[in-house]
Amino acid sequence: MILCIIAAFAAVILFFNNPEETIWLPKCPFYMLTGLECPSCGSQRAVYHLLHLEFAEAFRYNPFMVISIPYAILLVTVTWLDLDGKLGKIKKICCHKITVMTYVVLFIIWWIARNLI
Repeated sequence: MILCIIAAFAAVILFFNNPEETIWLPKCPFYMLTGLECPSCGSQRAVYHLLHLEFAEAFRYNPFMVISIPYAILLVTVTWLDLDGKLGKIKKICCHKITVMTYVVLFIIWWIARNLI
Protein backbone atom coordinates (compact mmCIF):
# COMPACT_ATOMS: atom_id res chain seq x y z
CA MET A 1 0.00 0.00 0.00
CA ILE A 2 2.76 2.41 0.91
CA LEU A 3 4.52 1.70 -2.40
CA CYS A 4 1.33 2.62 -4.27
CA ILE A 5 1.16 5.93 -2.39
CA ILE A 6 4.81 6.67 -3.17
CA ALA A 7 4.30 5.74 -6.85
CA ALA A 8 1.21 7.97 -7.08
CA PHE A 9 3.08 10.85 -5.44
CA ALA A 10 6.01 10.41 -7.86
CA ALA A 11 3.58 10.30 -10.81
CA VAL A 12 1.97 13.57 -9.71
CA ILE A 13 5.37 15.23 -9.36
CA LEU A 14 6.45 13.92 -12.76
CA PHE A 15 3.17 14.95 -14.39
CA PHE A 16 3.79 18.59 -13.50
CA ASN A 17 7.58 18.63 -14.01
CA ASN A 18 9.07 17.86 -17.41
CA PRO A 19 12.44 16.11 -16.81
CA GLU A 20 13.91 17.93 -19.81
CA GLU A 21 13.17 21.30 -18.25
CA THR A 22 13.67 20.51 -14.55
CA ILE A 23 17.22 20.44 -13.20
CA TRP A 24 16.39 18.98 -9.75
CA LEU A 25 15.04 15.63 -10.96
CA PRO A 26 17.70 12.90 -10.64
CA LYS A 27 19.96 12.18 -13.59
CA CYS A 28 21.32 8.76 -14.52
CA PRO A 29 24.54 8.14 -12.55
CA PHE A 30 25.63 5.40 -14.98
CA TYR A 31 25.37 7.81 -17.91
CA MET A 32 27.14 10.58 -16.00
CA LEU A 33 30.04 8.24 -15.13
CA THR A 34 30.42 6.34 -18.42
CA GLY A 35 28.70 8.34 -21.15
CA LEU A 36 26.76 5.16 -22.01
CA GLU A 37 23.02 4.77 -21.61
CA CYS A 38 21.73 2.27 -19.09
CA PRO A 39 18.56 0.27 -19.89
CA SER A 40 16.50 2.77 -17.89
CA CYS A 41 17.89 5.96 -19.44
CA GLY A 42 14.99 8.02 -20.74
CA SER A 43 12.46 6.39 -18.42
CA GLN A 44 11.60 9.61 -16.58
CA ARG A 45 10.95 11.38 -19.87
CA ALA A 46 9.02 8.37 -21.19
CA VAL A 47 6.81 8.23 -18.08
CA TYR A 48 6.27 11.99 -18.29
CA HIS A 49 4.99 11.59 -21.86
CA LEU A 50 2.92 8.51 -20.96
CA LEU A 51 1.23 10.51 -18.20
CA HIS A 52 0.35 13.09 -20.86
CA LEU A 53 -0.89 10.30 -23.20
CA GLU A 54 1.87 10.99 -25.73
CA PHE A 55 2.66 7.34 -26.50
CA ALA A 56 4.87 7.85 -29.57
CA GLU A 57 7.03 10.37 -27.69
CA ALA A 58 7.32 8.00 -24.71
CA PHE A 59 8.35 5.19 -27.04
CA ARG A 60 11.01 7.44 -28.55
CA TYR A 61 12.69 7.93 -25.17
CA ASN A 62 12.68 4.33 -23.92
CA PRO A 63 10.86 1.75 -26.05
CA PHE A 64 11.88 -1.20 -23.87
CA MET A 65 10.34 0.40 -20.77
CA VAL A 66 7.12 1.23 -22.62
CA ILE A 67 6.85 -2.33 -23.96
CA SER A 68 7.60 -3.73 -20.48
CA ILE A 69 4.67 -1.94 -18.82
CA PRO A 70 2.06 -4.70 -19.44
CA TYR A 71 4.42 -7.32 -17.99
CA ALA A 72 5.14 -5.09 -14.98
CA ILE A 73 1.42 -4.54 -14.40
CA LEU A 74 0.81 -8.29 -14.54
CA LEU A 75 3.65 -8.94 -12.08
CA VAL A 76 2.33 -6.38 -9.61
CA THR A 77 -1.21 -7.70 -9.97
CA VAL A 78 -0.38 -11.37 -9.43
CA THR A 79 2.16 -10.68 -6.70
CA TRP A 80 0.49 -8.00 -4.58
CA LEU A 81 -3.17 -7.89 -5.50
CA ASP A 82 -4.15 -11.52 -6.03
CA LEU A 83 -5.04 -12.16 -2.41
CA ASP A 84 -7.49 -14.97 -3.08
CA GLY A 85 -5.25 -16.80 -5.58
CA LYS A 86 -7.60 -16.62 -8.58
CA LEU A 87 -4.78 -15.54 -10.87
CA GLY A 88 -2.63 -18.60 -10.17
CA LYS A 89 -2.27 -19.63 -13.82
CA ILE A 90 -1.19 -16.14 -14.88
CA LYS A 91 1.23 -15.99 -11.93
CA LYS A 92 2.80 -19.29 -13.00
CA ILE A 93 3.42 -17.86 -16.47
CA CYS A 94 4.65 -14.43 -15.30
CA CYS A 95 6.95 -15.82 -12.64
CA HIS A 96 8.11 -18.90 -14.54
CA LYS A 97 11.88 -19.27 -14.79
CA ILE A 98 11.79 -19.16 -18.61
CA THR A 99 9.68 -15.98 -18.65
CA VAL A 100 11.95 -14.22 -16.17
CA MET A 101 15.13 -15.35 -17.92
CA THR A 102 13.73 -14.24 -21.30
CA TYR A 103 13.00 -10.82 -19.84
CA VAL A 104 16.49 -10.56 -18.33
CA VAL A 105 18.13 -11.56 -21.63
CA LEU A 106 16.02 -9.02 -23.54
CA PHE A 107 16.93 -6.39 -20.93
CA ILE A 108 20.65 -7.06 -21.45
CA ILE A 109 20.28 -7.08 -25.24
CA TRP A 110 18.46 -3.73 -25.01
CA TRP A 111 21.27 -2.33 -22.84
CA ILE A 112 23.90 -3.32 -25.41
CA ALA A 113 21.86 -2.42 -28.50
CA ARG A 114 20.91 1.07 -27.37
CA ASN A 115 24.58 1.96 -27.03
CA LEU A 116 25.47 0.59 -30.46
CA ILE A 117 22.65 2.28 -32.35
